[in-house]
Amino acid sequence: MDNQLKKNSQILDISKIVIFLTIFVLILKGLSPIFSPKNNSKAYGIRYDYARGFYGENPQTIDALFIGNSDLYSAMNPLQLWHDYGYTSYVCSEPYQNVFGAYSMLKEVLTCQSPQVIFMEVDSFFSKKESDDIDAAINVALKSSFPLFEYHDRWKSLKSEDFHQDTYSYNTRIRAKGYLYHDNVEPNVEGFSYMEKKRNTNITRISRMYLKKFIQLAKENNAEVVFVWYPSATTGSQGRSKTIKELGEEFNVPVIDFNINTYDTEFDWLTDTRDGGNHLNYNGATKMTKYIGKYIDDHYNLADHRKNPSYSQWNKDYEEFMRENKIAY
Repeated sequence: MDNQLKKNSQILDISKIVIFLTIFVLILKGLSPIFSPKNNSKAYGIRYDYARGFYGENPQTIDALFIGNSDLYSAMNPLQLWHDYGYTSYVCSEPYQNVFGAYSMLKEVLTCQSPQVIFMEVDSFFSKKESDDIDAAINVALKSSFPLFEYHDRWKSLKSEDFHQDTYSYNTRIRAKGYLYHDNVEPNVEGFSYMEKKRNTNITRISRMYLKKFIQLAKENNAEVVFVWYPSATTGSQGRSKTIKELGEEFNVPVIDFNINTYDTEFDWLTDTRDGGNHLNYNGATKMTKYIGKYIDDHYNLADHRKNPSYSQWNKDYEEFMRENKIAY
């Protein structure tokens, strides 16, 4: 009799937990649309609005996509790529973006765009502990499934329109297509000597799993993936470059590593970085973008849209970007 009572008590406790979790999830589901920004702009509280301007571009018009951390939004200029080749591209880059964030971002992009080639910046592949990556993966998954976790601080600025789901209007355009312009120069006087440093080369199991998911998702949507590593004095090393090369071979993904090969870009650490080697400046980005444009032209059959009237806004964006930043063209 005592055993039966104990068993019934355990079932009751489990039932209470299940009911509590169900109610909790329903509350999260109900509140998340209210707290989610109703526009992809900073004024509406969106995180990193420059990374989400792809929503404001005409659907299915972005042919090349760039996903990664801050190294990327400092090194890749889509408007230069447009001017030189007529290719449409967007930089979906956030500070400290990891593999899990990259996967989540790709899922966002694919709701409205169909890129043919995706360049994935590999700088953030490396981490010290499996437990850190598990926490990061859970954090990204929760924020993706329940935006309330990401935008809970919007409670101070909620308006009546936030309580109506039909008020979503993700149509804000970002002229520079995710690129952040910096023209200041702070050299890295040690040059590529950082490559001799001993840095962690570990790729955790969960990072590898999400990397595989990222590549599979891209291929399922008819997009090719390319690994790219822009010059990074704060994170690069020979050991890490070797790991990235092996990953490329494992997943059959091409690798462009500017840390071990400057590919005749004339890249110069004395003139092309804005903060002593962590991020590139406009001069460095111009050299990197020039090479990537030629790489795309040589390896992929992207359309040149420059004479297509449907893409005339890109010409205007380019001209305005150059005038705004006082760059001769």
